[in-house]
Amino acid sequence: MSDIETLVREIARRLEEKAEGMLKREDVTVAITDNNIDDMISKNKIVFVDCWAPWCAPCHIYEPIFNKIATKYKDKMVFGRLNVDENPKTADKYGVMNIPTTLIFVNGNVVDQIVGAVDEGTLEDYVKKYLES
Repeated sequence: MSDIETLVREIARRLEEKAEGMLKREDVTVAITDNNIDDMISKNKIVFVDCWAPWCAPCHIYEPIFNKIATKYKDKMVFGRLNVDENPKTADKYGVMNIPTTLIFVNGNVVDQIVGAVDEGTLEDYVKKYLES
């Protein structure tokens, strides 16, 4: 077997492992859009919305942190992600000027926001704060 064939097989094996892992992963965040945001925030007491864009490097750093906290608290509140490029009306409505920005809704109203890619402990502190309120 040539070096190229070995390399191709190794790449195929790694891609297959990654695909299997993605299929097993439970998605705990909701895709927030211009069309469903009002419904999501009116029907749920507490909603954390991660505003992001595909080209934003800090957004990609923040995503696994947001997902980890979402997994931990998924039974207590709703966690959603809003692609600001695809949903500019919502980003504009809530004054999202920097990304990532996490909007925090309680009883349908924005009560706070986190600007920037914060660490896990900081995000969890916000979650605990609004769970206790």
